[in-house]
Amino acid sequence: MGTLIFDLKCYFWISYRRRLLDKLLTENKHYYQGVVLDIGGRDRGLFEKPKERVKQWIFADINKASNPGIVTDVSAMDQIPSESTDVVNAIELFEHVEKIESGIKECQRILKKNAVMILSVPFLYPIHSDPGDFQRWTKAKWEKELKRGGFKIEKFIIMGRFFTVLADTMKVFTKSTPLLLRWILFLGYPILDLLVKLDNLEKVKNHPKLGRFHGGYFIVAKKG
Repeated sequence: MGTLIFDLKCYFWISYRRRLLDKLLTENKHYYQGVVLDIGGRDRGLFEKPKERVKQWIFADINKASNPGIVTDVSAMDQIPSESTDVVNAIELFEHVEKIESGIKECQRILKKNAVMILSVPFLYPIHSDPGDFQRWTKAKWEKELKRGGFKIEKFIIMGRFFTVLADTMKVFTKSTPLLLRWILFLGYPILDLLVKLDNLEKVKNHPKLGRFHGGYFIVAKKG
């Protein structure tokens, strides 16, 4: 019964982009090995981090209240030695970083040769301070800055186009309405489920307008 209630809560409240992120993290779990530095990695969503199968999983955060193993700003990780890390996990991190370029360089510095950074960021998504929310970069900007920062992109996945953005916007609206109206709007969720699937169509991906809506990005980048 408890699991059923949890699943229903996730269905009604978790965004489509978060569901896709959990799916992508699960599919790319094999990248996690050795020493993993999980920056800003408070546990969210349904993805179970493979902490038990790596040599060391280090939680780092700028906020002491989160009880991280290391208190640090990704833009200046002076206490972490160069080439000491096998994986940097930067999930939903960089939108909260004022100096992203410095953060990329620091991640490159602490990674071993041929090690990877796994990151995700929102694009068309609500502002959410943690403790700040500073910018949204386009696909072209991420590609340029990662290359400039000494990374080679192995995977670059656009997390939802027009219909996913539309469905998540409708979810936000639904959750913002009075209780009675909210329950009525919940009945339309199966329609939103179908809308999201349209983003998988090549016609939508290649559409000159619909294809240019990006919900966010999931990136695996290897240190050169």
